[in-house]
Amino acid sequence: MKKIPRIKCNYKKTNETLCVSREDIELDDRGTTSYEAAVYNYPEEKELLRGEDELFSNGENEGIKIKSDGSNKITNMGGLKIATTYQLENYKKKDLLIFNHIECVNLKPRIGTEKDVEALTNTFKKLGFDVLLYEEKTEREICKILQDYTDPRKKNFTNHGCIVVAVLTHGEYDGRLMAKDDSYHEQLIINYLNVSTNTTLINKPRIVFIQACRGKDDIRGVGVHQPDVHNIGRDVIKFNRYYTLQLEPDMLILHSSYIGSPAYRDNENGSWFIQALCKEIDDRASTEDLRSIITIVKRKIAIDKTHEVYDSKEEQTLYNKQMPVSTSTLTKKLYLREYRYKPIVYTDNDLSSRDDGNCIDVIWNCIVNYFYSAMECFRS
Repeated sequence: MKKIPRIKCNYKKTNETLCVSREDIELDDRGTTSYEAAVYNYPEEKELLRGEDELFSNGENEGIKIKSDGSNKITNMGGLKIATTYQLENYKKKDLLIFNHIECVNLKPRIGTEKDVEALTNTFKKLGFDVLLYEEKTEREICKILQDYTDPRKKNFTNHGCIVVAVLTHGEYDGRLMAKDDSYHEQLIINYLNVSTNTTLINKPRIVFIQACRGKDDIRGVGVHQPDVHNIGRDVIKFNRYYTLQLEPDMLILHSSYIGSPAYRDNENGSWFIQALCKEIDDRASTEDLRSIITIVKRKIAIDKTHEVYDSKEEQTLYNKQMPVSTSTLTKKLYLREYRYKPIVYTDNDLSSRDDGNCIDVIWNCIVNYFYSAMECFRS
């Protein structure tokens, strides 16, 4: 069997997914070309294996396979552009940064926030995330932490699958979040996660969860079931004006409440938002993508959670609701799967092609899924 020669790669920093070395190279009708062109941007030199197909990675483990039969053809180069998921199961490194605030200057303590920290830590550790917890940090300290974390001289995210930042604090109407001593705009976090800050973040999903109020305007609901009667707090400072976030591709920002509205936190059990989010991720991460999970979280909070308040002026009971809001520029489906997780995929031929002729497990999964879907319909 012919050995594939080692290739001297000519590296070039670029934001393009794939860069060829000659402009006159064309793909044939199967989308193949010589591997010399495709590996122009290969991040590091590797020894090719004798008698095996070599996988060239673009940093996302969505690689280019080169046939070892001497044809020097790339058999799946189109996969770089047509991948439909971020494939987190191929990455061992994933980070969750938590900025938690209990005591802020001149504001009420955020009692119960430790329950949110516990839920986030447990949920994401099970998915293989390294959890970095920062508590009671000042505005300057938060900036320094984010600057050091994304500093291209210190950090290379090529082998990272995903970055999640969770902020648990008081909030304002115009997107400002409270640090220990002062407020800062949430756009600051987003800017530190931009590709312009560190080019190795390209094509990496970057997620931000924000548990904080965005105003004082309650969302009124109708009392159709038993309301939540626990001791409820708000994560609000003051309100000012509307604002717009500037996002790059491959980012998702999830706020605990609609703009102008408060976010509720149970002093005993944690916030409605973080608790519901972690529970649904625990239950569904292996089978449903994050945006689908977020839709379920929104529905759960909108239907199941109600804060009852008696208005002495109007002499009536008010039922306050909460609605999380997501802003997404994700370009693929994001499954929060642990490293080397292998999902079970059923095809149209599974029922007829099983060797043992036993289809009970497949049929049973269909029945269970239908049952839970029916329950959700009845509840709504």
